[in-house]
Amino acid sequence: MAASPIFVFDSSPLVASCQFAVGRRPVADLVLSGLHVQIPPAVYKEVVIQGGSRPDALTAARLLQAGYIRMADSTAVGEALEGLQYYQLGQGETEGLTLTARLGNDAIMVTDDFLALIVANRLGLRCQLFLDFVVERARRSELTATEAQHVVQAVSPRYPAGFVPHSLAMLRRLQP
Repeated sequence: MAASPIFVFDSSPLVASCQFAVGRRPVADLVLSGLHVQIPPAVYKEVVIQGGSRPDALTAARLLQAGYIRMADSTAVGEALEGLQYYQLGQGETEGLTLTARLGNDAIMVTDDFLALIVANRLGLRCQLFLDFVVERARRSELTATEAQHVVQAVSPRYPAGFVPHSLAMLRRLQP
């Protein structure tokens, strides 16, 4: 039996999942339930510390406090991966990619940064956009297709044209 994946979240999908809600429930409460989610220290700093009293920062802090999200120790992240210095990645993306590599084959980075997605692919790391993460949870029956559709619609203001309708079409194909 395969080990449960470890999802390494970058700042942008963490903010989106904490900023938007389905009904009155934050998207993060829906999509992160039952998962092993880690964030590198730079993501914690960007989302929680720099976010201050913003509602998304408070939601992320609550999820960390409750243990739904774990902050990786800086020693687990270690030195940035060789080659990352050639890209103009933020510190969160750099630490996220490095942590994903250090965690091995069971780790999947979740990002909305297209450059980070391309770099992850070049490094042979598993990585997916947040909308694909939501669709995949529905594909594995960890969310119903309807729940996933509500999540995609809730976070839609964060995404460029094409991504939301395509994700909704993918989810419609999952319904009986």
